[in-house]
Amino acid sequence: MSFHTLFLRISDTDDHAPGIMLLRALLRMPAWLFGFMVRWRGWMYEAGLLKAERLPVPVISVGGLTIGGAGKTPVVRYLAGLLMDMGHRPVILSRGYGRTDRRIVSVSLEENWQNVGDEPFFLATMLPDVPIVVGADRVSAGRHAIAEFQPDVLLLDDGFQHRRLQRDLDIVVYDSTGYARNLPLIPAGPAREPLTALQRAQGLILTRTDQVNAPSDVSQDIRAVNPNIQIIESIYEPVRLRRISDNTILSVDDIKKQPVLILCGIANPDSFGRTVSDLGAHVAFTLYFPDHHTYSIKDMDEVVQSARQVGTEWIITTEKDAVRIPDHLIQTHLLALDISLSIPTGEEILKNLILSLDIPK
Repeated sequence: MSFHTLFLRISDTDDHAPGIMLLRALLRMPAWLFGFMVRWRGWMYEAGLLKAERLPVPVISVGGLTIGGAGKTPVVRYLAGLLMDMGHRPVILSRGYGRTDRRIVSVSLEENWQNVGDEPFFLATMLPDVPIVVGADRVSAGRHAIAEFQPDVLLLDDGFQHRRLQRDLDIVVYDSTGYARNLPLIPAGPAREPLTALQRAQGLILTRTDQVNAPSDVSQDIRAVNPNIQIIESIYEPVRLRRISDNTILSVDDIKKQPVLILCGIANPDSFGRTVSDLGAHVAFTLYFPDHHTYSIKDMDEVVQSARQVGTEWIITTEKDAVRIPDHLIQTHLLALDISLSIPTGEEILKNLILSLDIPK
């Protein structure tokens, strides 16, 4: 078992294997020390001993309290579209997790996705009119974006803990299916910060609220921490299927009652599997890889062999995974499912939060 896989298993609070439970218990002291450092760093910023740098345009941060899987990328995509619809010129700032190029760069679809990271590359395919700038130092990346693109607002992807860049609006994304009042902190659990960190956020988007029995109970707990926070409930809706080999668009109804194999390397694969199953497909087999996994030809050979063994023609993956699939015969049988964020009620709350920034046009 790789260190990455072990870390993910320890972070999964539903994993009750005896060895994992023992490791989780042994990591309580390091988790306490991590929490102490998080609180100390937060106090340093609040006391003014560490300075946050302000850029000349408003900054909207989209972040999370846990590692991976909350659904921040679809929220960033949604907000970028909303800002465009409101007449603004957003630029997305991203760290570019796992990329090979350390420079501050603007994402281009002409280059290898590994130079910029899979999530920024995926966003670029979905948002061709929104520039995306990648850099670990988001302050420098913001200055680069302003100089190159003259935006009137910056959208900071995964920025809740990146406090060196002053933001004008903090929106936190939380997966309601993984909610717990006292999630263990890293490295004993998935929490980057305790729930009390929501005191510095203005908005919270609960994702996958259709997959839990009582999202209102989650909202009640959160309002106990921050009574003024604006809470928006959201769901993910399957939009279309795209055949990787030739970009042919298919209806999501085309896999109804069809045997399929699910292939994905994301932080919350079970939720994706449930989405595919809810479309009426018969899930014959699942192959889950680590989040951000770089697929190899050997991986693809294994997937094809598994599909043949269970007698499935179609292999379903995510749009983000599709970015990382190498050239292989598998692509003729590979369908990427595009899932978009839907906010049945609450878009006006988001618009009002944006309007409160008074962004000049």
